[in-house]
Amino acid sequence: MIKNLKLLFYFFPVIIAFLLPFGNAITSPLIALWFIISFFCIKDLFEVKGWRNLWFISILLFFIITTISNFVFYNPNDALSAVEVKLTFLLFPYLFFLFKFDKEGAKRVIVAFVSGCMFACLFCIARAFVYLFNGDSSYFYYSNFSYFMHSAYFAMYLNLAVVFVILFYFNWFKNDRSFKYIAFGFITLFLLCILLCASKMGIITLFILMPLLLIMELKQRIKLKHYIIGISSAVVISLSIYAVFPQVFDRLKTVAVVANKNIDKTAKESSSVRVLIWEECNKIIKENVVFGVGVSKANETLYRTYEMNGLSGALEGRLNAHNQFFQTSIGMGIIGLLNLLVLTIGLIIYGLRKKRNLIFFFGLLITCNFLVESMLQTSAGTVFFVFFLCFLNVFYKIQFNEENLQ
Repeated sequence: MIKNLKLLFYFFPVIIAFLLPFGNAITSPLIALWFIISFFCIKDLFEVKGWRNLWFISILLFFIITTISNFVFYNPNDALSAVEVKLTFLLFPYLFFLFKFDKEGAKRVIVAFVSGCMFACLFCIARAFVYLFNGDSSYFYYSNFSYFMHSAYFAMYLNLAVVFVILFYFNWFKNDRSFKYIAFGFITLFLLCILLCASKMGIITLFILMPLLLIMELKQRIKLKHYIIGISSAVVISLSIYAVFPQVFDRLKTVAVVANKNIDKTAKESSSVRVLIWEECNKIIKENVVFGVGVSKANETLYRTYEMNGLSGALEGRLNAHNQFFQTSIGMGIIGLLNLLVLTIGLIIYGLRKKRNLIFFFGLLITCNFLVESMLQTSAGTVFFVFFLCFLNVFYKIQFNEENLQ
């Protein structure tokens, strides 16, 4: 009985990783079941020293600060949802750091996530073709293309999948020549879908991550012909998409608006409205530096500010800060911001200092996306972030047989 429960315990992170690209409606109950099953495995799998891991403490601290802020500055309209969406900051550290994992289990999680991304991409492409045959080509583009979640989140998931394939697949399956071509197929598929998502930050982070991957990790492992194949594929895919869907790259032109000082306050275009919102965020933060206004009151505070200052586009869309650092500062003050900086910028520094390139790339990916989206306000962002933040640190601990204190 216990043996079967232990197998079931290790099954959950694999299936959750596979289902992440399909949205959180299915993964949420699975996380709850994983948590329940863990109590039956404590005797055999509990990692006593896991609580000493500094990442465990930092992640858990974010949940504690969120909870305290939520109840000190209580707002009955958002109090429950503000804590509920952050529950993974409590559950995942417990499940990953306080239980024993092995190398094969960690490997299956990575393969499951990449496979899930592949099937999600194929579904979105097949769905787009169905609409195309009915005369509607818009489902090959932006939010219409990304069926399971907002296109910015989907592009972020696919960027991580590209990192996983490049860093691991060519090494893990080096004895299987045919699988190298399958890995190239995965990369091509993910690059294609990132571009079709038309997420500005998704495309920008792709062009940041890819050169860094080649320079930092693969310069000794990939032959010249692989570089040529990869670069040629990226160019062909980009040119093909530009020829068929020029609006994908036209969206990047709107990024230039951040340098414009005279933006219409009624603007609804995403880049323009972000600049307006960030100006108001700075004002709110200056007035509430230490403790913020409370996690559950952050959005309502923003809405009132939009109304007072004539930001009708932002008010109509009831938009949050669209920057997780601003969102956290408004809700939790300087203490929450410092905690978040440890979990983002600190992660990048940690990855570089320890020469753990996967953690570095994940930290860079998350930090870039946090700059333009309040990703911890949704389950799609929170579950993804905390799941892989915990998993990647445990992954390296397993790989190098390290002590839990890091």
